[in-house]
Amino acid sequence: MPGGSKKLVPVQQDLVDAIYDMAKEEGKAPYDMVNEIFLQAVRAYKLGKDLREIIDSYELIETEKGSGSIIVSSDILYYMINKLYPTDMEKIKGLYFERGKWYGSYLSAKFFGVGGSDDPLDQVVNMLKFSLWDVSSLEYKKKGNEISLSCIAPHLSKESTDLLTAYLKGVFDSLNYTVKSENTNKGIIMLLLSSARL
Repeated sequence: MPGGSKKLVPVQQDLVDAIYDMAKEEGKAPYDMVNEIFLQAVRAYKLGKDLREIIDSYELIETEKGSGSIIVSSDILYYMINKLYPTDMEKIKGLYFERGKWYGSYLSAKFFGVGGSDDPLDQVVNMLKFSLWDVSSLEYKKKGNEISLSCIAPHLSKESTDLLTAYLKGVFDSLNYTVKSENTNKGIIMLLLSSARL
């Protein structure tokens, strides 16, 4: 027998049925499909991750690709920002705001659909945590119809902090939040936002 002795492991019937369906679609034996799943779970464990985390990350990457995002080296991006910012500050801020607004709308549509009743806030913030690589901390607290958002990005310049602030405002604008107050410094963004939704 490949892999030595067999052991019985209790599994929910609906999951067993799903494995059999998957195996049939792939043209594999259920035994081989189950072993492949366990093999990948062990690989994930050795990486210090679990399958849920890896699959969630894959979904986030696909979402980023679908939104038109590309990976650009930070030194190139910041060089361009520093060159353009002094003369086109308001235009660049406007572009960042509009991109943020579009991205928030894109995430809401992707995860919640048109007219969805669920609040997409958690999912949107999780996507922001994933996609904003230079951000070391992005946290929010919700109380009633207000959100206090704090964002820490120690490596950002003052200019890049201003642009990230505009981007975040755009994202939350798409979720019907308006800025009540803001406090920013190099690498630090604190926003108080309110929504008409209760």
